[in-house]
Amino acid sequence: MGQQTLDVELQQFLVIDDHEAILEGTVPALQKQYPKAQISTAKTVQAAEWQILHRPPDLVIVDLSLPVTANSPATAEVGIRLLDKLMGSDRAPNIMVLSTNVKPLIRLKPVINAYEGGFVAMDKSLPIQNMLNSVEIALRGSIYLPPEVRARPEFDRKWLEVLKLKYQEGLSDKAIAKAMGISDRTIRNYWVRIQDGLSVYDDPNKDLRIQIQIAARKAGLIN
Repeated sequence: MGQQTLDVELQQFLVIDDHEAILEGTVPALQKQYPKAQISTAKTVQAAEWQILHRPPDLVIVDLSLPVTANSPATAEVGIRLLDKLMGSDRAPNIMVLSTNVKPLIRLKPVINAYEGGFVAMDKSLPIQNMLNSVEIALRGSIYLPPEVRARPEFDRKWLEVLKLKYQEGLSDKAIAKAMGISDRTIRNYWVRIQDGLSVYDDPNKDLRIQIQIAARKAGLIN
């Protein structure tokens, strides 16, 4: 699971990107923001996998278009396979996708929604401060996908029941799971889908559940 930002000085960061200019901008900004974090870099999937094996990261910042080796072409397919492998690992590092095109992530959306670590994605052309804000979200263990990736599903009756039990009866997630006869993990997945459906964006300065409550009330889903 994603670690609290409070412990960030003890963490390992891994930045994976084959563009030197991006590494030269990203790494110093991260080092300034998190001066005690150990930050490593890799330009290929091969190098990244070696580092992950020998120095498991707590946060991975990764471009979606990557080469397998120094002599192979960079493609989004390679990045998708790496992300799928990372999210299927026992370690479950927090992940931030920093890419010029994040739309291929739609293919991984069910896996992302069920992921137990933090996962965020953003366009790498945005300012460095946006990147640092997104890192904070990932380190908190939250999930945020940009509009072009986010789905807008119809509200399932089970999601409405979760909202009712939480905001009208005041139950905890564990109590909601027991009342509905489902697992704690399923409840977590429901919250991700509710957040998507309400277009609530995770903000490190705001309480996510309160923002969901406000949005659900405005949408007329709860009293």
